[in-house]
Order: sequence, then structure tokens, then C-alpha cells
Amino acid sequence: MTKTTKRPLRAALLGLALSALACGAALAQSKPVPFKATLKFSESVGFTGAPPCFAIGLLESSGQATELGRFTMKSQDCINPAGAFDPNAPSAYHFTSGAGGAVFTAANGDQLFASYSGSMTPQPGRPHTLTGNFIFTGGTGRFAGAVGGGVMWGTDDISQVVIGTGQIELLGTLSK
Repeated sequence: MTKTTKRPLRAALLGLALSALACGAALAQSKPVPFKATLKFSESVGFTGAPPCFAIGLLESSGQATELGRFTMKSQDCINPAGAFDPNAPSAYHFTSGAGGAVFTAANGDQLFASYSGSMTPQPGRPHTLTGNFIFTGGTGRFAGAVGGGVMWGTDDISQVVIGTGQIELLGTLSK
């Protein structure tokens, strides 16, 4: 082969190799799969009474989820009244995940990270309702690069004021 015939052959082989790599990378990215979780939580609340968070909640929970199996989860909430705060009446609250968001830890130690926000609506004489949204923001192990999100809903019994207990359902998608 002459020098001039080797160049097109090299270019063709290089193009073929790059196409194969691009195809492999596209196949390596997973399609979104349904994500569903149920978790029971306990939350201890400390009141600051001042911005940016009227109260800070520390959540610990456990549950079962598709893609995770049995898991534990820890997070911190920034909690603010949804209007003027009245200590003598049931109040609605908004909450967002604090620094670090939520960390779901699977039985094998892999972690899935999420941020969330939502509202708590008072239900006189029974646990309050929770509604909101969540977004996956990465992870470790098999959850490295995880993305997705969805909606959440549940209940929170805050009858003990500084201790809340409840259950949350998550429904959405996960790509890893």
C-alpha cells in the first residue's frame, strides 16, 4: 500500500472505532425505569424561629423500594410556615431538603441521593398530609450518575410537636 491509500483506510478505521465507542456509550446509559418506594420515618424538629428555616427536621427512615430493595434514608428538612404562623392553630408548612439532601442507603452500601420539596397540610384530629416532589441527584456504586424523580405523598403525625412520625410513598422514574 502506498502512503496515499493508507490515509483513507486509517480515517475509515478511526471513524468505525469512534462510531462503535459512541454506540457503546449510548447503550451503557440506561432507560428510565419505574421507581416506587414506601418508607416509614421518624423526625425530630428543632425550632429556630428565624429565616432561612423556621424549623429544622432531622429524618431517619427505612423502607422498601424498586431498584434499592430494603434501604435506610437520612435527610434534613428546612421547614417554614405556609403563611402567618399562629401557635394556637394548626398551620400548614412548606419543607425542602437541607444540605446534602436525602441519602438512601441500600443493603449493600450503595447510596442514592435526592433532593425534595413539598407541603404539609393540617388535618385536625389526625395525621397531617404530605405532598411534594423529589429529584435524584446521583449516587455511589450502581447509582453513580443516577437521575430521575417523581412525586411523593404521605402522612405525618406531629402530635408530639418536636417528634413526628409517618409514612411516605414515592413514585417516579430512575435512570442510572
